[in-house]
Amino acid sequence: MPGEALLPGHKARSSTAAAVAGWMLLAAITLLLLALLPHEEVASTTQALITVGMIGLWRWGWAAIHYIRAMIYRRRVFPRLRAAAEHAPLPPMLYVVVTSYRISPEMNAAVYGRLFDEALRTGLRCCVVACITDLADAEVLHRAFERRRAHLAEGSALHLLPQAGTGKRGALVDAINLIQQLGPPPHAQLLLMDGDTLIEPGQLEKTCRFLAAFPDVGAVTTDNRPLVQGSVPVREWYRLRMAQRDQNMCSMALSRRLLVLTGRFSLYRMEAVASPAFALAIGNDGINHWRLGFIRMVTGDDKSTWFALLKTRWRMLYIPDVAVGCAEELPPGGWFRATTALMLRWYGNTTRNNGRALALGPRHLGWFFWLSVLDQRISPWTSLAGPAVMLTAALLHGTAFIILYILWVLMTRSAITLLNWFGTGRFHPIFPLLLYYNQIVGSLVKIFVLHHPDRQRWNRQGLAAVGGQGLAARLSSGFFALSLMGFMLLVIVTAHQLDPELEHGAPVGLPAVLDTRPREEHSLRLPCSTDRLTPCSVMTPPPPVSAPGPRPRG
Repeated sequence: MPGEALLPGHKARSSTAAAVAGWMLLAAITLLLLALLPHEEVASTTQALITVGMIGLWRWGWAAIHYIRAMIYRRRVFPRLRAAAEHAPLPPMLYVVVTSYRISPEMNAAVYGRLFDEALRTGLRCCVVACITDLADAEVLHRAFERRRAHLAEGSALHLLPQAGTGKRGALVDAINLIQQLGPPPHAQLLLMDGDTLIEPGQLEKTCRFLAAFPDVGAVTTDNRPLVQGSVPVREWYRLRMAQRDQNMCSMALSRRLLVLTGRFSLYRMEAVASPAFALAIGNDGINHWRLGFIRMVTGDDKSTWFALLKTRWRMLYIPDVAVGCAEELPPGGWFRATTALMLRWYGNTTRNNGRALALGPRHLGWFFWLSVLDQRISPWTSLAGPAVMLTAALLHGTAFIILYILWVLMTRSAITLLNWFGTGRFHPIFPLLLYYNQIVGSLVKIFVLHHPDRQRWNRQGLAAVGGQGLAARLSSGFFALSLMGFMLLVIVTAHQLDPELEHGAPVGLPAVLDTRPREEHSLRLPCSTDRLTPCSVMTPPPPVSAPGPRPRG
């Protein structure tokens, strides 16, 4: 990707050698599991997989519907939308708000240089409001602007806005208020983007014309291509996430609504954001929780802008043929800690906004969109049902359950990632493993934030809101534990039905230890193999040996 040259150390793709190593790892895991699988247990465990498949019917069916809708939008609907937007007029004025926090001078120069170059190439009058945190940023931005100022359209300007240190929300409010004071002309557009987002040539014009072509659309967002600094697993983890986002966005755009207006790069019609209520919705957003009271939003500004448009019935669209580059790097702390910290922020933002979006109702949102929002509440439990049932069945009845289930996971997740490759063009051999990691760990994080919606944290800025200290806040962990206990009770009941004794007659594993049922004394069941599952004969036990009599004296 061209952006790699501007950001040394950031890569868009892994090497061919890494892909070969990924294929070898996937093959080695599969062969090892096949070698460990006890063939005598396959019949009963296959029935178990069918049971687990029935549990996941909602999730698999919903995923299939999303995939079909995404392909319809990408292949049929969007090309017609793009054709209609080809000759749409450019806006009379483009306002750009760029928020950044401790961005390196090299990245600032690359991001703003690309932005000014695009404005110059298209002839757009462009007013850029840069929310900065350091005086060194101001010097870099001034140089980038002054080098191009003579060639930019008349009326173009650069405004530097020091951040107050209260987070991204405060910076956005100050920037939007400044723009409103400047008096935007009719049909102007507002671009909100992060300070580590790189625009490629032609993308700004295509996005502005697309929004201008559809008067009922209040905002559009684009595809994101991660430029990752880190190891191969880190890079592919980000790529997988963006591939899934691309598919989901295409599916939702078929309903002319989206589930988020990403803060990385989203373009708004000025009429949709011109009222003071829009800035207020960003700066003082919050929700009323039935147990915790009012929760002020610290993170998730892009969810606030999304909900502001959603409740005022503005349409939203996705542009899959525009992919901006996004610099990515895991927070410190190691793989598990870093990925779960990001999930806690991402899924926490979704959870906090889920309830109020559901409250708008299907008449306001449309049935498919409303069910998609509802699925955000259901999917964490359905994602955990399969592995929880099979793991419990393995503890109760034998290890074949878990081995066959892992093989099932490799097969199904490989199929999913290959199908997504047909849509997004993104694939790597370790995608199936990363996909399953995201599903299991992500589901646990979602359930956690569902019970702890007051936990919020910005990873880079260090801003956090850990909730209140009252009784209601302390009860969060109790409700979380009760939910997991209820879930596991259902899992154990289901796993108990997967008893191989129905096939072979003899309990194994934990039931063999706990089994107190009386056995017939006239026969003895002998196993054919050490797995204690396959009886090979029934034989009469030998007569009891009497105790020896007393030895004669003398």
